[in-house]
Amino acid sequence: MNDDAAGPAETTITRMGLRSGGWIGYDEESVFVQPDEEQGYKIARADIARITLNPVEWDLVVMSLLLVGIGGYVGFTRNPLVGVGFLAVGVWSVYRTYSNRYELVLYVDDQPKPVSVHPTHPKECHRTIGELIRSEGDEGEGRVEAT
Repeated sequence: MNDDAAGPAETTITRMGLRSGGWIGYDEESVFVQPDEEQGYKIARADIARITLNPVEWDLVVMSLLLVGIGGYVGFTRNPLVGVGFLAVGVWSVYRTYSNRYELVLYVDDQPKPVSVHPTHPKECHRTIGELIRSEGDEGEGRVEAT
């Protein structure tokens, strides 16, 4: 009996939503990323060099809060218009940094730019994909990081 003639084998993809829309999914062999209203792509598990989970970029948080503080100080003591400008940029930067929290980054072999997504359940997604990578045996050690 020829198994190739039977057609493609069925696979079950476990999906998880992305905060910006779309989904990330995985099965035993691959990770699938389908951003909202963009072309999706498939990454073979063996091609994932390493994954990281970045909870928050603390340097941006500190810089943003510093801008808010400078804006408040300048607004009350010097020039209200300039102070409001600094304050607005600082608040926007805090919002942007907050919305990019828990970034899951997949480094793929032979790809110059890593794949960055923001799953709705980032720790669970990081743990599951990390287990998939580790299941390859000793080659999977050291490829899963949480920063």
